[in-house]
Amino acid sequence: MQQFYLLFHTLQQHKLASWKLLVLAAGLILGCVVLFTYSSTSTVRSDRPSPDLSPSETSSNADSDATNKADSSANACYIDLNLLRLYADNASSVEYARLNFGVLRTENFTAFSDSLDVSIPSNRIVHLDTSASREIQTENDCTASVTIEVPLISPRPDASHMVFGVATSLEKLEDSLDAFSHWAGNTNAQIIAVVEQGGSSIRRRIQQRAKDLGIRLTITQTEDDRLDRYFSLIQVLYQHRHESTQWAVLIDDDTFFPSMKNLVDKLASYDSSIPQYVGAMTEDLARLSGTGYMAYGGAGIFLSLPLLSSLQYVFETCHAFKERGDRMLASCIYAHTDAKFTWERGLYQLDLHGDLSGFFESGRPLPLSVHHWRSWFQADMVALGKVSAVCGDECLLRRFQLSKDWFLVNGYSVIQDRTLWNDPRPMEQTWDKSKYKGSDPFAYSLGPLRRADPDKVSLRLRGVVEDEDSGSIRQVYVLSGADEKPPRVLEVVWAVVEED
Repeated sequence: MQQFYLLFHTLQQHKLASWKLLVLAAGLILGCVVLFTYSSTSTVRSDRPSPDLSPSETSSNADSDATNKADSSANACYIDLNLLRLYADNASSVEYARLNFGVLRTENFTAFSDSLDVSIPSNRIVHLDTSASREIQTENDCTASVTIEVPLISPRPDASHMVFGVATSLEKLEDSLDAFSHWAGNTNAQIIAVVEQGGSSIRRRIQQRAKDLGIRLTITQTEDDRLDRYFSLIQVLYQHRHESTQWAVLIDDDTFFPSMKNLVDKLASYDSSIPQYVGAMTEDLARLSGTGYMAYGGAGIFLSLPLLSSLQYVFETCHAFKERGDRMLASCIYAHTDAKFTWERGLYQLDLHGDLSGFFESGRPLPLSVHHWRSWFQADMVALGKVSAVCGDECLLRRFQLSKDWFLVNGYSVIQDRTLWNDPRPMEQTWDKSKYKGSDPFAYSLGPLRRADPDKVSLRLRGVVEDEDSGSIRQVYVLSGADEKPPRVLEVVWAVVEED
């Protein structure tokens, strides 16, 4: 402060104007105060063994700590309580167990073993009536119970030689996109949908979503009723052919192909340069008296391009039949061409109602097609197919024996059947009797068959979660609670492991 007084005195001697003197003096006073305050603060801080953090620094470190804790929690082994709440029928608790499969991809893969020699883990009670979203477990709970070899994941097949046609509504078409993406996405297969007039906004939404899913979808609108729309596919598919087209395929909006690769490979065994009429019969034999020997549309009807071409000349004549769509097509082919129906046994119409678990749990080769899966019976084929991203199409519906009487039907159920291990070949007849007079309820085309086991325990797939970061798949199998018992939940985790 002494320097200030000397300077002030000097200014007075130079006789500066009073107003300039006051402004300059005020600035000098303020500067001295700032210097004094900074000097004091610096001294205090330098005496401390560790510096204090400013509010912004404190906040930043707190956020960092929280992030580290969150990362630690994310990487931990845990039970996803929100996932269980989603599929546990509003129960306050569940009997929970977890089974972990390590998946080792190898180019030397030959075949899956039918038996994995692994036991179902013991159940524990998990409470869901809490505010928590996770329950941390030990690392042992997430360690693979068994590691199995699987084939290398094949690239998506090229199906540019196939054009699919479906006559449906805009609403059903939108509901079918997830299913279509499983088999048609990024394969260059064309799908032509013939729908009713109108609905410009939903049509644009469908086209955009199909594009996002890698589906080559063309929507054609008509005023015809659904029966005529179906038969019109004969002309529409021909109009949308291109140089590489070999097959035209008529499907329903609930036709599902579990493996496009298998379908492409199977079609390659047929000569597409000659007229070919390929499909599947109904499993309900009583229907044959009214429909005859023909391809049923829901299983997929495959017409080679030469046959499709010849039908163009008789389209108007055949249109006068006015029968069911697939029946009209069969009548047209039989009346005007030399082509004869070929029953491809891997295609399934599944004209069966009720519980189709016996079909899906049979342990037989993966079907080429499945129909009626969300109408006549319930089987979430989209969720079922997701595990193929980890272990390949070959493991879909693969029936693994875990222990003597426990089996995993991959993507569909986990079952306890005390008789299956002794005679695994016959298919369990679980579906309802036919509504058609005189039908045998056993559908012998699916034989050999056996009676349904009343003592079988079956945990059905309720949901699937894909972890994009790790590439793992988590399947949730549930047995609904009974007699005031909580639901039973088995979470099956498929995770890729690296070779040592």
